[in-house]
Amino acid sequence: MVSCEICGNRITDLVEKVLVEGNLLTVCKTCSKRGKPSIHQPSAQKKSFYGPKKMLKPDKITFDDSIILVNNYSELIRESRMTRGLSHEQLGLVLKERASLIRKIESGSLKPDEVLTKKLERFFRIKLYTEVDSSE
Repeated sequence: MVSCEICGNRITDLVEKVLVEGNLLTVCKTCSKRGKPSIHQPSAQKKSFYGPKKMLKPDKITFDDSIILVNNYSELIRESRMTRGLSHEQLGLVLKERASLIRKIESGSLKPDEVLTKKLERFFRIKLYTEVDSSE
């Protein structure tokens, strides 16, 4: 016989596996309400009221080695922000990013990732990536 990993009672009817705080536990039917159903369990395959959820593929921006971030990216971003009269907080709200992240990028202590760089390029209409000369 198997016992519930939450309450310790013996499981006589239906053994369920649920995720509780990131851990997969074997539990009884009453304790199964305390976690999320496991993917590998048939009861987790039930249709919800709203229908099946569609998995969307994220749009990934991929670059090859021929495109690199310009050296003065922090100055370009700071000047563009200042000419528009925006504070770090205002720019963060527009781009849906934290103001502290924008401060670090403008100070040059952090390089922006590809997604944020594309957001900045679109918003300010500036070029932050440049082609590498392949004749070197």
